[in-house]
Amino acid sequence: MKNDVSLDAPQDLTKLTKQDIGEFLYFTPKEIKKKRKECLLCELLKRLKGNEILLKGLYKKHAEKLGMHPNQVEEYLNITKTERLRWTSQRKLTVVKWVPFKKWGRELEYPLYDTYQIKSITTKMLNKWRVDHQLEVKENRVQAIKKAQQTRHENIKLHKDFYENKWRAMLADWYKTDGKLGASLQLSFWTMWINRWAKEYQLKATKAKKNIEKYFDKKDLFYDMKNEAMQRLIQSPYSSLSFYQPSSSEKITYLEFCSHHFDQWKLDRQEYGYLSKFDFYYNNEADINNCNLCEVEIDDDYYSLYYLTIQHQDYHFSFHTPYPIGSDYLPSKESLPQISHEAQEGIFRFGRSLFEDEKIIFCEKEVIKHFNEAIVKYDLYFGPAVNIG
Repeated sequence: MKNDVSLDAPQDLTKLTKQDIGEFLYFTPKEIKKKRKECLLCELLKRLKGNEILLKGLYKKHAEKLGMHPNQVEEYLNITKTERLRWTSQRKLTVVKWVPFKKWGRELEYPLYDTYQIKSITTKMLNKWRVDHQLEVKENRVQAIKKAQQTRHENIKLHKDFYENKWRAMLADWYKTDGKLGASLQLSFWTMWINRWAKEYQLKATKAKKNIEKYFDKKDLFYDMKNEAMQRLIQSPYSSLSFYQPSSSEKITYLEFCSHHFDQWKLDRQEYGYLSKFDFYYNNEADINNCNLCEVEIDDDYYSLYYLTIQHQDYHFSFHTPYPIGSDYLPSKESLPQISHEAQEGIFRFGRSLFEDEKIIFCEKEVIKHFNEAIVKYDLYFGPAVNIG
C-alpha cells in the first residue's frame, strides 16, 4: 500500500478514452483526432506529475470511470472484506457508483470506490479505524450485558407479577362460583397457550432452513395435547360444540391419470404454457370421473372443522380441530349445529401464534407444567376423557 497520492501505474488511467484525456488537457477536437491515445496518456502523466490539484480534479471529473473495484480496494489497502463493508457502511470509504449485476437469478449490485480517496488513506488511518472499532465493540458488549441484566430483571418481575397476583386471582374467581366451572376455564386457559405454541412451531417449521424435523415434532406434540384437552372439554356443561363446513371443503388426496388423459394433459400444457394436474382435472372433471382407468380419491370434509367454545360471563375460549382428526373422538357432524366461522378478537381469539412478550410469561416449560396440572384437576371433577366419536 502507498502512503502518498501519486499514481503507481498508468493502467489506472487507461480506463479513460482519447476524448476524456484530450478534453482534460484542453486539446482541440482536431488535435485529439491526430494524436494516438498512448501519446495523450503520456502527456497527461507529465502534466500530473507533482500537480496534486490537477490530479484531484481529474479523479473528481471522472470518478465513476476511474472507480476502484471492491477486490482492488481490499488488495490495495490490505484489508479484509469485513473491514471494507464496515467502513463502507460508516462512509469512511467513499462510493462513487453502485453497479447492478445478476447472480443466480437475483438482482444485486456492487460499489465502485473513489480511487483518489482510497489512495489517500494511510496505514496510520487504518490502524486508528481498527482501534476505534475495537473500543466500540467493547463498549457495545458492556452495554449489551447491562441491557440483558435489566431485561432479565424486568422479565422476572413480569413473570412473578402474573403468577403470584393475576393468575391466582383469576383462578380463585373461577372456582369461587363452581368447581366444574373452575376446572373447565383452567384447562381452557392453558389449552389456549398450548395451541399458540403449536402454531409457533408450525411457523418456525415453514420458515426454518435447519431443525425442520424438530420443529414439526414439537408442533405435533402440542397439537396432540390440544386434542387431548378438547376430548375432555366437550364433557363440560360450559362447552358448546358445532361443525364448520366451508364452501370448498373437499381435497383431492390422490390423483393418477390413465395414459390417454396423461397425453391430453401434456398437450394442454404445451398450449397454455403451464397447467397443473389438478387444474387439468377440474377442466375435465366429468370425463375423468367417468374413466375407469383414472384414479381419483377425494376427501369431502378435508377442510371442515369441529369448533368448540367454552364461555362464562367475560371469559370466552375457542378451539377448532380438523374434521379428519376430530372425527376419531368427537360426535358425528350430522348431530352438531352448523356454523359460519368468524375468528374472535382480543387476547382470547384462537388461531394465532405467540407475541414476543407472551413468550416471557407463557414460556414453553411453564405452559406444559400448568397444562398438565389443569388436566389432573379437570379429571378430578369430570373423570377421564371419554371417546364419543
